[in-house]
Amino acid sequence: MDGSLFMRALAVIAFLALAFPGRAEMDALSVSCSAAPSLPSPVLVVYGSEEPGSAEARWLKALQPGTEERRALDEYVRDVQFVTVPRHPSVKDWEEDGSLSRAAMHGVRMLPSVVFLDSKGRVFDLVEGGSSAASLREKVSLLAEKAQRVRPVTRVNDIPKGGDPAAEASAICRELEQVPPEAWFRDYPGTMKRLEKLNCTVPAFLNAREAALRLEKNRKTAELLGESFRASKASSIRTCLEAWRACADDPSLSVEERQLILLSMVHPLWVRLEEVLYREAHTPESEDAFNQAVAVLEEVRDMNRSSVCGRRAHQLREELRRARLAAARYD
Repeated sequence: MDGSLFMRALAVIAFLALAFPGRAEMDALSVSCSAAPSLPSPVLVVYGSEEPGSAEARWLKALQPGTEERRALDEYVRDVQFVTVPRHPSVKDWEEDGSLSRAAMHGVRMLPSVVFLDSKGRVFDLVEGGSSAASLREKVSLLAEKAQRVRPVTRVNDIPKGGDPAAEASAICRELEQVPPEAWFRDYPGTMKRLEKLNCTVPAFLNAREAALRLEKNRKTAELLGESFRASKASSIRTCLEAWRACADDPSLSVEERQLILLSMVHPLWVRLEEVLYREAHTPESEDAFNQAVAVLEEVRDMNRSSVCGRRAHQLREELRRARLAAARYD
């Protein structure tokens, strides 16, 4: 599964991925990077698909305990953890330590991916993609090589301060270039403050700052997602409806993202509110909730019918049309 498909999978539940802020950074480490063998061995986190293709399956199998490739790797790493990203995500996958939560937190953009964590749990490198039979040994050697040159933030601390701000900022960004942008602000907050003071304009830093803002927005969206699934009273449902409508009205969203929010969150919440307000017969409030649910379906009328969501929207409108015809015959 490539990066675009992975991000689409994240959008199925709401519309973006989730990430949680991480641990505080320890900028002042006493260990020098020149003494690499004395550094604690890293932990590898292997992200794979629920239904992997041949290249991915070969790679995941090679990293399992007991294989020749894994034995060659074990002397350089402290642990190898496996995380399976489900084809059909559920709410629990967004919770802390859930598969999608961890993937977003570690900056995973495609499957399979191997994330390198140092002794503080900070991302310091990433290897993406599966392996052919011919390249398997070479790729395992690459993991071993990267594992031996753990580069914690001490390398950044060795960069002199007080010189040319642009040169200092560029040097810091070069030391962090192998770290996914999603991990910069979460794992290295002290270094990010230093770059802010230097008025850094290096593109890698600007990308990292955008990623941090995006992930914070996604975290709030994930919290709203959980609240929406739990909402059972009219007041809490209305609160969630207001929040999702505000999300849908975000001008930065594409038409497809807005339609996805309306269909997957706003419409079901109006339907649930109508069910909560219904008292053996329609009340003015339940009637309004029903009409609002219908109005949302009209808003997504032009969704692509070849897509899963588009077919669902068309199906709901057809069910509503048949129900109205049946009601008219009954009257």
